[in-house]
Amino acid sequence: MIQIAICDDQCEELERTYTMVKTYYDLHPELNISFRKFQSGNDLLESLNSRKRYDIYLLDILMPKINGIETGTAIRKNDDTAFIIYLTSSPDFALQSYQVDAGGYLLKPLEEKDLFAVLDKVIAKLDAEDQRRFVFQIPGGGIESIPYSRLLYLEYYQHRLIAHTTEQTTLESIYYRESFQELTASLTDSRFVKISSSIIVNMQHIRNITSREIRLSNEEGLKISRIYITEARKSFMDYLLERGN
Repeated sequence: MIQIAICDDQCEELERTYTMVKTYYDLHPELNISFRKFQSGNDLLESLNSRKRYDIYLLDILMPKINGIETGTAIRKNDDTAFIIYLTSSPDFALQSYQVDAGGYLLKPLEEKDLFAVLDKVIAKLDAEDQRRFVFQIPGGGIESIPYSRLLYLEYYQHRLIAHTTEQTTLESIYYRESFQELTASLTDSRFVKISSSIIVNMQHIRNITSREIRLSNEEGLKISRIYITEARKSFMDYLLERGN
């Protein structure tokens, strides 16, 4: 399910955007979409304490107490993969919006065609992400399939894979006879980098990297083996350049 949060302190604008999103939903019955509206950044952030996340955020920028940029920054502290789309009557915040890796910036009065075009683009990316998954067997004969975007890192311990996810959960595989290299051979996506003989990390969720460790978006630190540091730092720099950061 694609979950959308709409946040605007102006009731009329909030209802207008909400109606547009509902129209988009009605035009795309093949999509599994849910959406919810909020009248302040605080209300939205409080809701994140009781649920995991939203996939798309439609945020007004000019809001009292906590504006849209501050709200987006708070969201980014725990979520690197969600799409943030800013809606505003002023173009003055365009540069700041991209500091939180915004997926769009639309000027008010909002036009339906402009919003629909951005939603088409974002949802296409979400669909593409959902198709790329790491699959492994778990105890009891089951299969676990994790979207690449939700995978923080994989580690190999006593012939078992342990997957750490953005939902702050860990999933353990069955006992494997294959090596870690063989088991992770399918992770050919350029976002993954090896930092030791038993850990591979999704660079999408790296906050920073030093000579000794990397810091993830959930503030967890992972040590880098000396023989991997040079290649890991180069790979991370290439990844940032590829994304235009």
